[in-house]
Amino acid sequence: MKRTSVRNSPKVSRSAGEIHIVVDNSNLFIGSQNGQGINQQQDTSVRINVGNLVAIIEQDKNSKDIKTRLVGGSTPPRTSRVWNEWEKCNYTCLLGDRSILNREVFLDDMLHSQIQNLILRNNSHQGNVQQRLVLITGDGNANDNRTNFPDIVNIALNYGWTVELWSWEISMNKKFSDIQRRNPSKMSINYLDQYRSKITFKQKQQQQQQKINNQLNSWISPASIFVLCLGIFLCFFLIYWWNYIS
Repeated sequence: MKRTSVRNSPKVSRSAGEIHIVVDNSNLFIGSQNGQGINQQQDTSVRINVGNLVAIIEQDKNSKDIKTRLVGGSTPPRTSRVWNEWEKCNYTCLLGDRSILNREVFLDDMLHSQIQNLILRNNSHQGNVQQRLVLITGDGNANDNRTNFPDIVNIALNYGWTVELWSWEISMNKKFSDIQRRNPSKMSINYLDQYRSKITFKQKQQQQQQKINNQLNSWISPASIFVLCLGIFLCFFLIYWWNYIS
């Protein structure tokens, strides 16, 4: 445990603190797309500008105080570029494979385990160095009754850490707001939405596909389906009527 002594003082003062940044890339990525398409649907052309995001997350922090930079995600080839971007910003990438159903397998559990390990190795109650968890996620699901991010945040707070949460407003679970209300001096919540123009962009090829998808979605809206069914019904009715009078 790192300790800092102060001369001519009977008390040991706390340093500015050590910072541990953990990013849930999947929640960050999907949250940036949700509600951005036509009729508030998902816009799959939206991408994260990792460099700009890191600059915003770390802008008020001394680089020497940042002891952990960790990002977790899965490894679909079509988005492999993003991991190079994170590594350029000195983040360690914790990657997991997807299942045959294209679902992430125990990725959240791996991130939870990493954070718990950091908490146990850096107990703010036992040392003179304040520890801060900077967590980028809005995921508050129960994770099939295994470990989950709200529980991890509570553990960090109980061990004397402070918590700085970053999330898209649309994807932030209210459990985090409840925790923050109970710990107003130890936890802050920051929404990424105000920085959207700086930290997101649209992939051109994907954007063209998104336009096609949006057109298809508009064509198969409930109203258009009703009109189509009505037209089919009228056609059959007219055929039947014509055969009847003939």
